Amino acid sequence: MKFYKNMSLANKILLLMVVGVVFGFAFKGYYSYWSVVTTPIGDIFLRLLKMTILPLVFFSIISGISSIADMKRLKKIGGRFLVFWAIASVLSALVGIFWAYILKPGIGVSIEAPAKEYSTEGVSILTSLVHWIPDNIFVSFMEFNLIQVIVFAMFIGVAITQMPEGKIKSGLTHAFDAGNTLMTSIIEIVMGFSPIGVLCLMANVTGSLGSEVLGALGKMLLTQYIAYATLVFVIFPAILVFIAKVNPVQHYKNIFPVMIMAFSSCSSSLTLPTTMKCTKERCGVPSENVDLIAPPAATINMQACCAEMPIYAIFAAQLFGVNYEITDLIVIIIMGCMMAAGAAGVPGGGIMMSAIMMQTMGLPLTIVPWVAGIYRLIDMPNTTLNVTGDTVGMVTVSSLLGDLKRDVFNAKKPIFTNEK
Repeated sequence: MKFYKNMSLANKILLLMVVGVVFGFAFKGYYSYWSVVTTPIGDIFLRLLKMTILPLVFFSIISGISSIADMKRLKKIGGRFLVFWAIASVLSALVGIFWAYILKPGIGVSIEAPAKEYSTEGVSILTSLVHWIPDNIFVSFMEFNLIQVIVFAMFIGVAITQMPEGKIKSGLTHAFDAGNTLMTSIIEIVMGFSPIGVLCLMANVTGSLGSEVLGALGKMLLTQYIAYATLVFVIFPAILVFIAKVNPVQHYKNIFPVMIMAFSSCSSSLTLPTTMKCTKERCGVPSENVDLIAPPAATINMQACCAEMPIYAIFAAQLFGVNYEITDLIVIIIMGCMMAAGAAGVPGGGIMMSAIMMQTMGLPLTIVPWVAGIYRLIDMPNTTLNVTGDTVGMVTVSSLLGDLKRDVFNAKKPIFTNEK
């Protein structure tokens, strides 16, 4: 027990995640009994994380924007991150297309289409983007519409920067700074509960997930995983080495707690508090950069989704014998990037986006229920890569701005020993 108490938080999360996985597999046959305990504990942990998200996003964005007296710097930070997002997203979509054509997951597969059909009636990318703008901010908070809250917070932050110097501007700035500090303290408390929460979440996943996966879906999953591996071991390291000029291995060590949290929670939003904390304290990115970039990045910067959507389109095309032209592939790339950015505004997330992709490309929607049935297997590595991309983007932007604290970034942070 003393050994456990002396471990760093990251090591505790890793250890109990492994314990949860092993426990879930070992006692799978008794899931209905022990899940009575693990399910509510896991739910409590997720609710605690969710409790912090909206106020954290609201205060951190306003505090970050209002603290920048020079609007040119605000444009520099946001502009550079948008460039990173565009380049990384297109490269990720190309990776998905490349492996879908190399591995051909839908070739030689004959599966009877399921009876259930999904409809995308009334849903479009343009509609989802329009819905980013809140028409009632109180409803946005009540419905947990994160992206609308982000838009509203950005308006408040910009409005404060444009106010004349005086007591009102100073008072508002200090008030939102205080709110941001308060949320940071609350997150510290919640994170203390994370190891046991992760244990219960992983035990529930491994204890309840069925092992029967159709051959076609198995090949499609393999394609997804190889595409994700390419992002982790090729695309992200290339950006870190040649643009950010930092060591990719050190970066992955720095964000290890983020990756574990994302893998176990399957939510970029729920991982946001951990992402912001690690990027500031372990990666050396200035607080103002993190506060400005991290919340929007959690909803629009999703490189794994950019690779995921083209794979669905090509997988379905191969199943149904459809051949794409170059122009079709360009549309797939654009749609993949847009849908990854717009997924936060559409109910059903990645599953609904796969339906929109099928409809846009003139393909039957019959594969969508298959995707929904195994989406947990896709969502865990998918979310891990999405938040990894967020941290890569923040480090890259700070490096380009010249304010990355490289001594903090390069400081040794042991994963399997006590972290001082």
